[in-house]
Amino acid sequence: MALSELARSISESPTLTLNEEARRLHERGEPVIHLGIGEPTNKAPIAAVPAAAAKLTDGDIKYTPVDGLPSLKRAVIRYTDDCYDGLVAPENVIMCSGAKQAIYNLLFTILNRQDEIVLLAPYWVSYPEMVRMLYAQPVVVTPEDGTFHPRMEDIERVVGDHTKAIIVNSPNNPSGVVYNEGFLADLVDFCEGRICTSFSTISTIRLVFDGRTPRTRSVSRSAIWMGPSSSSSTGSPIYTV
Repeated sequence: MALSELARSISESPTLTLNEEARRLHERGEPVIHLGIGEPTNKAPIAAVPAAAAKLTDGDIKYTPVDGLPSLKRAVIRYTDDCYDGLVAPENVIMCSGAKQAIYNLLFTILNRQDEIVLLAPYWVSYPEMVRMLYAQPVVVTPEDGTFHPRMEDIERVVGDHTKAIIVNSPNNPSGVVYNEGFLADLVDFCEGRICTSFSTISTIRLVFDGRTPRTRSVSRSAIWMGPSSSSSTGSPIYTV
């Protein structure tokens, strides 16, 4: 069976390619420093293990609401309010099977053919292909000063009439850079003025080890927040970046 033109146009994941190469080298007994996929060494939270086991023991496993269990959505709302000072309504919370699905669902709802999504380099390698799968165009912003922190002048240069959104990831994957609060505030103000959307993937927000506290900023307008478990998205009358 022939693949569709769209399927043939999507590039293979660089991360999965590196993973496979590292696996082959390791099996041959060669020394490998694997810089591909990043996974914390932490085990599952201790409270989650007996809770999951109890659900399996009950055997009460049924279809759930498509947007998530109400009790789980309430937990997400509490967490968002406690950690980011952003109170969201239950109808604006969707549980997803990972951040990739949450982001793709969002892109699917906002993009038309030839729209543009601004990506701040370095970025998660799946972003460009997710945008292309919806017949839109990724526009990459690479800081001209050689750092891993984006600059507003670089972003302003590429934003145009076709720009639909800017994806923000801080703490950044893969660089680890935490965007400064002044930049985030300027970015929100810029998006407000241009009537485009900024949405944030902050599933890495707890993985900060140098004493810094990543900041969020809320203003009126709709936005999307992903994380921190990489499995929920909340859209509300706030920006959370």
